[in-house]
Amino acid sequence: MRKIVIMSHGGLAKGALSTLGIFMSGLENVTAISAYIDDCDPKKELEKFWAKVKEEDQVILCTDIMGGSVNQLAVPYLSRPNTYLFAGFNFPMLLQLLCLDENATEEEIKGLVNVGKEAVVCMNDYQFEDFGEEDE
Repeated sequence: MRKIVIMSHGGLAKGALSTLGIFMSGLENVTAISAYIDDCDPKKELEKFWAKVKEEDQVILCTDIMGGSVNQLAVPYLSRPNTYLFAGFNFPMLLQLLCLDENATEEEIKGLVNVGKEAVVCMNDYQFEDFGEEDE
């Protein structure tokens, strides 16, 4: 089974999970850890998460900032097989992650980085299609 953790400084993680719930159901295997607010100790929350993980589970961790404190808490778990850690997640990347097939390959999982990168667009430079009146 795939288990996903979204971790951030402040409310970003829980906000992302709340917004994901608008787009899809079945988020029971997604844990959000919003560190340092509401007395949240991210280290303890991460330990609680890992206590429920089985050996055969695939775990994907998404943190807000590479090198940040929550990212540093997650790095030691990379020694566990079938565990992936992404730093600098965005919403389109999370959506794609949740849509991945349970049997996704390592290449498909690591390809989520490209989804995140391609989703960031400066709209000032975006070329919009011209729509005629009949298209409206």
